Amino acid sequence: MKHCESAIIIALALIAVSVTVETVFLIIALLKVRRAAIELEKALHKLNSELDVVRRVSSKVASLTEKISSPVVSAVSLIFYALSSVNKRRKQTEEENE
Repeated sequence: MKHCESAIIIALALIAVSVTVETVFLIIALLKVRRAAIELEKALHKLNSELDVVRRVSSKVASLTEKISSPVVSAVSLIFYALSSVNKRRKQTEEENE
């Protein structure tokens, strides 16, 4: 009987030790996960603030491009029309001279 009782005591002690070791490793792992989550949250906040700046700048650039593009397109089309008219007249003059 003493042999069985001592075996049970040893088995219970080993189970207690293994549960304690597993608990310690679990706590350590959870602390590392918590630290990683905090760092990730900081990085996401920084990224979000930088994206806000990019969003504001891109909207200003789009607005400026819209304002500039209308006169620029008009000017380019006017120049193209003038050059094509000059080219057409030159061809007519050359045909008349031949």
